[in-house]
Amino acid sequence: MKVACIWFAEEAPTEKLADLFLRFSPQICLRKKRAIFIEIGKCERLYSEANFIARAHVLLKRHLQAAHISVASDITDSLALAKFGVTELKDLPLEALLDFADPFDRDEVLRKSVHSLICSFRDLGIKNIGQFKKLPASDLISRYGVVGRHCHSRIHLNDMISWPKWMPEEAIVEAKEFPYFEFYGELDPILFELKAQLDRTFSRLFSRRKRLTKLQVQIRCEKLSVNPNFLRNFEFNFYTPQNQTKITLRIIKERLAKDFEKNPFLSPIEAIQTQVLKSVSFSGIQKNILNNDEEKFEQIYSVHEQLVEILGKENVFEAELTEDPRPERSWKKKFGLPHEPNENEINLNGIIPERATYLCQSPIKIEVTAGYVHIRKRKYKILHWSNEVEKISGGWFEKPVPEIKNTFDRNYYHVEIEGPQRISVFETPSREFFLHGYYG
Repeated sequence: MKVACIWFAEEAPTEKLADLFLRFSPQICLRKKRAIFIEIGKCERLYSEANFIARAHVLLKRHLQAAHISVASDITDSLALAKFGVTELKDLPLEALLDFADPFDRDEVLRKSVHSLICSFRDLGIKNIGQFKKLPASDLISRYGVVGRHCHSRIHLNDMISWPKWMPEEAIVEAKEFPYFEFYGELDPILFELKAQLDRTFSRLFSRRKRLTKLQVQIRCEKLSVNPNFLRNFEFNFYTPQNQTKITLRIIKERLAKDFEKNPFLSPIEAIQTQVLKSVSFSGIQKNILNNDEEKFEQIYSVHEQLVEILGKENVFEAELTEDPRPERSWKKKFGLPHEPNENEINLNGIIPERATYLCQSPIKIEVTAGYVHIRKRKYKILHWSNEVEKISGGWFEKPVPEIKNTFDRNYYHVEIEGPQRISVFETPSREFFLHGYYG
């Protein structure tokens, strides 16, 4: 058995910090906001003792926490070494007997008895644990009874200590309260605090092998008569599970900036809170070192999420090719995730010729003369007229468009006009020309 103890000199949010160390081991227990115990002996093939200590210090630094970390074969040894900052058990002061006797600080009566024992031995000249270990058990029992026997057993690791059960908090909540009159709703300070909270949230989710799909951001203002809506809640339903602060913060920024512009704050902000409402499991696999496809898709998903916030869910879609050869019906709107695989999708790339980026709402009648195109009474010089012709015929059952006498037979041409600008032009059997779209 090998136990790591993380000892905080001051009280710390151990319940939240313990979440971070689930990535190292599921066997964790706590001591009243002062210490975290982690069993790492069964994971020695995954990481070394030195590697664990280095990574633990990095995690604590990210969360603005400082602690002493020690590794030993038992909870009591690791706790005493971390608390008193020594490397050898024999160098521990006699006061360490309190931590050996009651490592989880739960029995006040026992601690008082052990404190009396420490005072007695200090008067006898015994100052450290090394000297105490040399005392025979019979002398301790005869003089101090059960308390002496208990301390002797703990010092010599003769007792098995049961680990108090610890379970991570069901809800992941991060909050920060602000002093009075710190700021009145400026966006930058809010985003700065949200970044810190999201960093902690994603670290805790990563340790649980989870990714974020629904998040609530709550901003609480001072409750005044001029500000009846002092509590603002923003809920974010993400199309793709989130695992990065940078991407998520961009999406939140779009929503907050829009809301702050419409509804400015009327009183100082007192607190900001983020809460994970929904998450999904993921397999903690390493990134592909042979290509950067994952990074590319993350960027695409990030842009997609931001566009949803700016334009609305109903206005963000991907153009998906169809089997209909007519330009106005050659694609359809595909909502949902960008580049989401579709098993029934037919690969039409290379089968249907390139289509115009922008299609006119209705074809516009134009005139073609020697070297010029007349569009809405304006004359444009023809720079190049493609010799390639694409012939398209519509279905016999379809009704013709009123503006066009015959919509069933069209000859499409690519034309480059002065500007320069590429346009899509089609000709009907009656030798009339129509503008159908533009190329970007």
